[in-house]
Amino acid sequence: MTFLDCGELAAVCYTFGVPHPTGYPLYLLLGYLWLNLPLPFTVIYKLNLLSAVFGSAAVFISFYSVTRILNNSGFYQAKLKGKGESKVEKIESAETAFLLISFFTAILTGLNRTYWFESTQTEVYSLHSLFISILFYYCTKIYFSLKDKDKKSWLLLIFFFGLSCANHSTTIYFIPPILYLFYIQYKEDKIFAKSLYKNLLLLIPGAALYLILILNASREPFLNWSNPQTISRLMELIRGSDFSHLMLQSSTTFSANAVEFVKEIYKELAVVSLAAGLVGMFELYKINKQLFSFTIISIITCLVISFNYSTIEIQTFYYLTYYLITICSALGILWLIKFIGYQKTIPKIISIGVIFLMVTIGFNFRENNGSTDYSNHDLTINSLNQLEPNALLITYDYAFLYSGSLYFQQVEKLRQDVKVFNIKFLSVPWYIERIRKFYPDVYEIVKTEAEDYTIAFNKNDGAAASMLKVFIKAVFDKTRDRFPVYVTVDCLLSSEMKQFLEKYNLQPDGLVYRITRQKKYDESAGVKSLNAPFHKIEPVGYHRNRLSVVIPGLYYENAYYHYTNKNNELAIKFLNKSLEIKNNFPDAIQLKNKIVSEKVIER
Repeated sequence: MTFLDCGELAAVCYTFGVPHPTGYPLYLLLGYLWLNLPLPFTVIYKLNLLSAVFGSAAVFISFYSVTRILNNSGFYQAKLKGKGESKVEKIESAETAFLLISFFTAILTGLNRTYWFESTQTEVYSLHSLFISILFYYCTKIYFSLKDKDKKSWLLLIFFFGLSCANHSTTIYFIPPILYLFYIQYKEDKIFAKSLYKNLLLLIPGAALYLILILNASREPFLNWSNPQTISRLMELIRGSDFSHLMLQSSTTFSANAVEFVKEIYKELAVVSLAAGLVGMFELYKINKQLFSFTIISIITCLVISFNYSTIEIQTFYYLTYYLITICSALGILWLIKFIGYQKTIPKIISIGVIFLMVTIGFNFRENNGSTDYSNHDLTINSLNQLEPNALLITYDYAFLYSGSLYFQQVEKLRQDVKVFNIKFLSVPWYIERIRKFYPDVYEIVKTEAEDYTIAFNKNDGAAASMLKVFIKAVFDKTRDRFPVYVTVDCLLSSEMKQFLEKYNLQPDGLVYRITRQKKYDESAGVKSLNAPFHKIEPVGYHRNRLSVVIPGLYYENAYYHYTNKNNELAIKFLNKSLEIKNNFPDAIQLKNKIVSEKVIER
């Protein structure tokens, strides 16, 4: 169980509820059916495996797309100009050569950094990569059979486009290139092109899958984002309108995303795929300007729209661009063979292909090796297990413990007595309704403030913002008399949360902080967490790197709390725990040395 949507998606597939926008009904359905297969694995392992199946299928389909492009590239023979004359030199074993290039290129698509990463964890993006490969496959099939009026391929393209829309909204990136393809078909045969309009009805099956979300919502499951029991609520879910109401929406500029994309693309494509892909695009321009235009339209559409998004998962929105550049690397490899000479073509292709694969694996393996990534898995389990019975745990960041808690509580049935809240979601009425239904004892305490805010929200009242603050303050003020209340460290780190937490005493208590009335020393604070088992955290990538500091930092906070209260013996235990997780954690080393030196002075 990793980060971001992983825990939530696993839980929602298992319970067959309603996931976050845009709902992903196709992934939800496939995930639910897959989990009901008699496979001898845990739920999370099954869904991680499903992503690998989707990613592998996409690689398989990509092989045939590349083969088709190469077979129509005109490289069966090449004109080489000598002194005062020209001659024609044929590629040795052209058919075998193209199959080998297609083989290596297809695997390179799967080894792209983000593609590989998403194909080994529970996410919707691996299924999306499969649809990208399918849609591109039929686009190329149509393009190279324009004169044959390939109606079947057009029908399948429309049908799969609809299904893809039922998985991820970035499918819309294919609309401009498909329209361009239709324009080419129209120029070739107007009557045939016009006959395709009625086949747009094949989009209906994909659209109809969203009705699953209405049916699921009607059961009022625990995971029921936006509660889309009506068409209007369903449309709000698809549009992701709730995101606009969540507290502290970060913003980013088009130019910032563009700069970051340029800075990161060499890592995504491990240099070799990028270099070969750019050369291949130049070759594509020379041999097939229409297919080149199709590719450029696709890439521009993808980037221009994606640069406007503000999301931590922005790299996944560039999938189509990464994919097309890597596909073009096949022509780049072919150009390289032409450049060094066609003699012994097959050994050269194998050598180049193996080098490309080795370089790409070398670039991306460490980043994508999730076989030892238990960081959020361990953090979530150990945080829940240390809490007192019937505790309230208030989180801020969705990507870590909150999403993880959904999986462990809903699927693994771990610490279901603990009520875990995401404070940002209190700003949307469907989440408040979920509290009323599943945590009625909490809701009754803050009922007045919750109802006042909900009324103001539904009226689009200008006072809604101030009413929200009153509601959130009530959650902290009123629940402490009935429940042990804890907050996660991301609440403390949020500038937005300071206005709500500054008046409370926040006591380090293991992997979380407990809200207490007085600053009275508690010698048992955090002791339960000392025996919490942790796997080694490899500080690779944003999320693991962050937790490699946060988790030992939390143990340091506990140590410092006990140190300032003259309990050096317990402080040392927490420092040793911190150093057990990160043996070079500077704060822990410094405080431990300080305590040891103070003992020496006392003696």
